[in-house]
Amino acid sequence: MDNNYSGIIISKNVLITCLILIITLIHFASSSFGNQKTNFYKDENIDISFLKAWDSKEATLYALFIKMKKNWKTYWKYPGDSGFSPEFKIIESNNLKKIEISWPTPKVFFENGSVINGYKKELILPIFFYKEKSSKKIDFKLNFLMGFCDDICIPIKFIINSKNALKTNELKNKLVSNSLEKMPQDLSNSENLIECEVKKINKKMKLISKFDNNFFSNNNSIDQLILEYLDGQIWFSEISKTNERFEFLSIINSLDENNFFLDKSKIKYTIITRSGGFQQKGCKSPIN
Repeated sequence: MDNNYSGIIISKNVLITCLILIITLIHFASSSFGNQKTNFYKDENIDISFLKAWDSKEATLYALFIKMKKNWKTYWKYPGDSGFSPEFKIIESNNLKKIEISWPTPKVFFENGSVINGYKKELILPIFFYKEKSSKKIDFKLNFLMGFCDDICIPIKFIINSKNALKTNELKNKLVSNSLEKMPQDLSNSENLIECEVKKINKKMKLISKFDNNFFSNNNSIDQLILEYLDGQIWFSEISKTNERFEFLSIINSLDENNFFLDKSKIKYTIITRSGGFQQKGCKSPIN
């Protein structure tokens, strides 16, 4: 996983989103940005702490513990139609090879005509810091930025510092373990369970995705679907079920509507079911 994420995802409502963001940044410049804290943040709506969980030979596991007041939410790594992508930037480090963030399966919210992927009430976010040399400890200092929204949106920025991180207790370790278990299960090494094809329907290019009816039934029945494309030139919108039980339809959007190529291997599916989340990269062409 990349250490840095882009600050904001371009949405179909890009102008409105940018205006809201500009107003929000100006309003909170003196508080959320000006008063940075290390490993802890708390206001009347948001409570964040960064704690050290446990060590292994290859990595040290830390976690963000985030609590939010009613109706407040924060965003998944791919926030949806609008919102903040979380951002981590390294200020300094010693013996740090890479960072991997273990995102639990998000919820999908529908608000004011927009689709939002994220979390409400609570988020426990495990983060693995991998070592260059297993015999040495890791030290790091990072800038951390996440967006939180209710009627207004607040970008919260503070510093994550390994030297000042407190250790988790037994209860918090169980919460970290539970969060790791909520990560979407990777299906990429199993048999391809998704067929897809592109068709022009009502003058728009659309992706039709058909899911294996044996695997995605009963407890694995699909509730929500999130689609990403591993190239910022293309994105998907208006994802919906068709009249077929295991079929979804989505509009394909491109910066160049008249000339683009959809590489099926770059489509990333996050499938939210009754039993949890699944992820798969790519889809196979239907067998005629």
